[in-house]
Amino acid sequence: MNKFAWLMLTVLTMVSALIQPWLTAVFLSLNLLTISLYYLDKRAAIKSSRRISEKTLHLCALFGGWPAALLGQFHFRHKTQKKPFIRILWCCIVVNIAVISAAGYVYLDWTTVQMS
Repeated sequence: MNKFAWLMLTVLTMVSALIQPWLTAVFLSLNLLTISLYYLDKRAAIKSSRRISEKTLHLCALFGGWPAALLGQFHFRHKTQKKPFIRILWCCIVVNIAVISAAGYVYLDWTTVQMS
């Protein structure tokens, strides 16, 4: 799974760089934030201190940080046994991909109309 997440992160970064360069910075920043939150939450779980909410982790994944969420989940071995969390994470991934795909379709359709 780690290789899949790294591959997806690389591919999505390259695609976003081709579409809009600023999108790459946003995408990488969000993924860096997401993996940092997974790391901090795992450390907090080990130390029994204040945790990062699952809602926050899911929102980061929903907004595009899901490759880093997958990496963080498997690299830190964090939240890998919690089935409801995993189901919601995968729903976030599907919704993010659907929204980005629809936005890309509309954007490409709009640019085609503008060029005509």
